[in-house]
Amino acid sequence: MDSNQDFPEKFVPRGAVAFFSLLVALGLIIWFTIYFIMLYRS
Repeated sequence: MDSNQDFPEKFVPRGAVAFFSLLVALGLIIWFTIYFIMLYRS
């Protein structure tokens, strides 16, 4: 138990970081797709 004393400051929520990165990447992909469609039409 005493080996986990420094757990809170070293804790990194990898799942949340990965999910957020995936969400941002998906948003950028959708945005650029729409952007290039708009450029192609004009």
